[in-house]
Amino acid sequence: MRSLLLLLLCLNANAAALACSCMGNNSYCETLGPQQFLNPDATAMVVKLSDIHYGITVKVVQTFGGSSLPNDTLTVWGDNGGLCRIGVNGIAIGDTVIFGLNETDFSGNIIWNSQYPPDLEEPGHYMVSVCGVYALNFVNGMVVGWITAPVTQTMTIGEFEAVVVGCTTGTGVHGPAPGPELIVRYTGEGPILQLPEVNGKATLTVYDALGATVLKRSWDGNALALSSFAPRLYVVEVGTANGSVRKKVYIP
Repeated sequence: MRSLLLLLLCLNANAAALACSCMGNNSYCETLGPQQFLNPDATAMVVKLSDIHYGITVKVVQTFGGSSLPNDTLTVWGDNGGLCRIGVNGIAIGDTVIFGLNETDFSGNIIWNSQYPPDLEEPGHYMVSVCGVYALNFVNGMVVGWITAPVTQTMTIGEFEAVVVGCTTGTGVHGPAPGPELIVRYTGEGPILQLPEVNGKATLTVYDALGATVLKRSWDGNALALSSFAPRLYVVEVGTANGSVRKKVYIP
């Protein structure tokens, strides 16, 4: 049953990613790497406790790569029929899986399915994207899935921890060199971006949670308010002659 679940997770994730036309990759290592537009906020081993509409509640067993979570019991949202997320309800209660978790972008409250109550997603909740490999199985004490390549691999917890650390720091995949410091300040008008000591013009690109470009412009690094976008999570990328940097920002 667990092997079938893993196969269905991989096949459904790839099919959904194609349907979403979103940016994806072929391994969990690439999902963690600097080339991925939406890196997980945390890698966590969790046990499913219950179903809640199109989401689940989980108990956090362990986190990897130095990541941390605010609570040991979390609400994790999946696909409501119109979102680019994996369907988490197919996981059996009591099963253990490994998720690449992101704080929810509240898209389930915006792209609403009338089958469910409105405004279910709240601050402090998490989601599992389908635009890449964000879910792995845990079978007989081993991590199983597309870990470093698009084939089913099996690793011990210690081996997987080393992979997470290596891929997060960029030693497991090739990506851009560390870039300038991007400062994000939150005010009543939303996030304010600033890039000190820019030599010449920078290029500012803002992506939504699906990887679609919603803004691209030149920028001198001076304070810039992002207040005209719909409330949700975005990824900001700034490129200069000295390198590039990415940060996630939330517009309330």
